[in-house]
Parts: sequence; C-alpha cells; structure tokens
Amino acid sequence: MWSPVDTTFFSPKLSAAIAAVADSSEAGFMREMLEQLNMSVLLHKVGTPDDFLKVIGQTENAPQFLLISAHGDEGGLEFGEYMEEIDVSSLEDEVMLPSTIGNAICLPGTVIISAACTGGVESAGKAFLQGGALAYIGADDYVSGIAIPLFLMHFFYKLTKEDPYTLEEAWEHAASYDEESRMFRLYTQEATYKIDDNGLKVKI
Repeated sequence: MWSPVDTTFFSPKLSAAIAAVADSSEAGFMREMLEQLNMSVLLHKVGTPDDFLKVIGQTENAPQFLLISAHGDEGGLEFGEYMEEIDVSSLEDEVMLPSTIGNAICLPGTVIISAACTGGVESAGKAFLQGGALAYIGADDYVSGIAIPLFLMHFFYKLTKEDPYTLEEAWEHAASYDEESRMFRLYTQEATYKIDDNGLKVKI
C-alpha cells in the first residue's frame, strides 16, 4: 500500500491517487478538491494505454484510493488515437475494455472510483474488483460532468470528518443526493449496491 508520510501525521491524512486519462482539467479539479479536504494526493498524467496499465498494476504500491478521470462508453475507457510508435494492443477501437482491465489490475486493498460514463456497469465493476480491490464505485449510465465532483465532494467529506463515516455510509450519503448521484453503484467483494428511486440502499 502506498503510504506517504502524511498518513503517519498526528492527524493522519487519507491518501489518494488520480489517473488522468482524459482532459487533465477534470483531474486537476479533483486534486484541488481532495487537497482542500486535507488529503494527500498524487496525480498520474497518463499518456498511453501502457501507462494506465502500470497505474492499475501497482501491487504493493497501491494507493488507498484511486480516482480515474476518463471518458467512458459501455464500461470501457476511451483513449483515442495514437501515433504508430505507441503500443495500442490493449485497446479495441481506441477503447480499453473491462476484460483487459480485469486481466491487468492488481490494487490490493484499494478503493477505486471511476468518473467515466457507464463506468459502473456490471462488466466494469467485476473487472476492477479483480486483483484484490477493496471496493469499486462508478456510474451505471451517462452522467453529467457537474454530477461527478458533487458526488466526490459528498463522499470524501464524510470520510475526512473528525468522526468519519464508513466507506459504505459515505457512498450511501453521496449516492442519495439526486437522480444522477443515484447512478453511482458500489461494488465490493461481497455484494453490489445501488440507491433506488425511493432513496433506499438495495443489494443487486
């Protein structure tokens, strides 16, 4: 587990890494928001598909939290076009599919949160849990850009309070805000949860 010295302070900080696959402005906003919540944050500016595979295959260097800033479609992550010299064998039509992610991921004990549209569909949830992740959170449909930081603020605010919520409690709070927030599913090694139209947590 990646443990910056900040996690050993008198008032320990939570640590998080951000993998910026898409426009880095979203990732930069995420970083500033988490730092405002007194977290220790590392930003990975992913340049190629292989860079991303390195981030999700960190084994003993896995962060407490990994946020993925990317565009998504049908559970996959969109990478776009590259020059011929770049290895794109991990992509299919410029997209990294959940099956590829599942075969490469090794983030034991990490909580992974995807900002990508459709990142919370079942195929993506199951893929990101492989390799020992503690939990995975993603939206199961196309979510607006403003809904993502709103969810993250609600979620991490509750985790960084003096009397912090549990992971499941923080997710339930963040996913209960409005219709778009309810798109964010929680996948754990034991079960999958969502917030229904009545604002209630249900196992699916």
